[in-house]
Amino acid sequence: MIEIVIPVFLVILVGYLFGRRNQFSAEAEKLINEYVLYIALPALLFLAVARADPNDLAQWRFVLATLAGIAAAYVAGNVLAWTRGVRSPQSSLVGMASCYGTTGYMGIPILVAAFGPQAAVPAAIATILHNIPAIMTVIVTHDIAGRTNVGLLSSLKRALTTTLKNPLTLAVLAGAAFALLRIPLPGVAVSFTQFLANAAGSTALFALGLGLARIPISRKALSAKFGWVGPTALIKIVLQPVVTLAVLLALVGTGVDIWFATAVVMAAQPIGAGAYVFASRYGYFGEETSVAIILSLLVTVLTLTVILQIFGTQLGT
Repeated sequence: MIEIVIPVFLVILVGYLFGRRNQFSAEAEKLINEYVLYIALPALLFLAVARADPNDLAQWRFVLATLAGIAAAYVAGNVLAWTRGVRSPQSSLVGMASCYGTTGYMGIPILVAAFGPQAAVPAAIATILHNIPAIMTVIVTHDIAGRTNVGLLSSLKRALTTTLKNPLTLAVLAGAAFALLRIPLPGVAVSFTQFLANAAGSTALFALGLGLARIPISRKALSAKFGWVGPTALIKIVLQPVVTLAVLLALVGTGVDIWFATAVVMAAQPIGAGAYVFASRYGYFGEETSVAIILSLLVTVLTLTVILQIFGTQLGT
């Protein structure tokens, strides 16, 4: 699997180096990211889910294992914060950095590259499972614990609206509606959507590199924040996939299929840039998150290669 993983990280590196060497306008970078977020990736996810067998979407063990891994990592991140005297709502940002991965921009391309089109549907479902809980929890925690005078119901409504407006979530839900209602897609619509989807993988990885180039990282931050960064990265790329794997083994045994592999691979993704966005929005844990993102990305060059090799052998890919 090294021949699959290395090109993936090389595309991210190309985007990163391009972003560092070319200080083009923020509008240009935003345009590339919006193409990925609003067009290319949603096209890929919608088409994969819309053409899926409805019976294949009821993967409750996959859902439970995925959510268990996310919950364990989030709680561990909060415990890490509490042991250092950080309380809610700030601790929720440490929790988010510990459980929020690059499932959309990196997880989907690497799974499809490693296991083929069959990985697209479980990758799509995993993406919304990884996005919704962390984002909603952080928003509600800051509304309630931050004493913003926002009621619980209002906060939940705002958090749910924010997550459901995510184009990736909307694409998966729309695709699920087509699949469950067995609405056939016209040939022209399939060809058009597939044409857009073909650009999703490489463009998303390049855009991820561009985004990383904009995250400020200093040598001072690297040394001063490592006491936070090391444990946070380990929780994300070690604890989360281990818990996910343990729950899967308890629920389904050792029979590995594409859903089993996808759950673990998605849990093992490096920390996502979305965690930095929320840390910046709420004014806490921003530097630590930025360093943790880079550290986890570097380590996953090795860990994801090993994981993909193991599952590739099991699945015969």
